[in-house]
Amino acid sequence: MGSEQIGQGGLTSKASPGKATILALGKAFPHQLVMQEFLVDGYFKNTNCDDPELKQKLTRLCKTTTVKTRYVVMSDEILNKYPELAIEGIPTIKQRLDICNDAVTQMAIGASRACIKKWGRSVSDITHMVYVSSSEARLPGGDLYLAGGLGLSPETQRVMLYFSGCSGGVAGLRVAKDIAENNPGSRVLLATSETTIIGSNHQV
Repeated sequence: MGSEQIGQGGLTSKASPGKATILALGKAFPHQLVMQEFLVDGYFKNTNCDDPELKQKLTRLCKTTTVKTRYVVMSDEILNKYPELAIEGIPTIKQRLDICNDAVTQMAIGASRACIKKWGRSVSDITHMVYVSSSEARLPGGDLYLAGGLGLSPETQRVMLYFSGCSGGVAGLRVAKDIAENNPGSRVLLATSETTIIGSNHQV
C-alpha cells in the first residue's frame, strides 16, 4: 500500500491524496500439489485408518466438490520425521509449530517477492511491514524471519498480528491502511500466510 501513481497488474488508478492504495498483489502456495482424486487414499494411508464407512463419506465429499487440486504442506518426508503425528494421545504442538513456523514463513516470502516484482520497485523502498498468521507462534516473531528472508532494511517498521483467525487478513488490511494514511509517503508490505497443520487431526 502507498500513495503514488501505479501501473502494475491492471491496477492503474492514481491514489487520492491521503488515501491508501493497493499497488500490487502476490501469492504463493506450498510446493506439494495433490490431485483431489488421490486425496482420500493418501489421507487414509498417512493416518493408518481402515474405517470403510468414513472412507466412503470422504470419497463422496471429494467427488461432489469442484476442487480439483490441493496445495499441501504435509508430506511423506514430514510424516516420517514426525511419526508421532499419527499416534493418538501424544502431545504434538511443538512438532506442529516446528513444521508451521518454517512453512508459513516460506510462503510469505514467496508471495511478498512476487508482489514486489509486480510493484516494480526495490525492496529497500518498503518503509513498513505487516505480517499476519494464526499458524505459527515463536519469539522472536515471524515478522523478523520474513524481514530477513526478504532482505528488508533493519529500519523497516514491523507489525506482527498473531492468532486473528479467519479475519486476520482483513485485520492486516486495516492496520496497513491506517499506517499508509497516517504516514505520507510510506510504502507498506502486507503479508498473510496460513496452514491448517496446527488444528488438523491426523488420528481418525
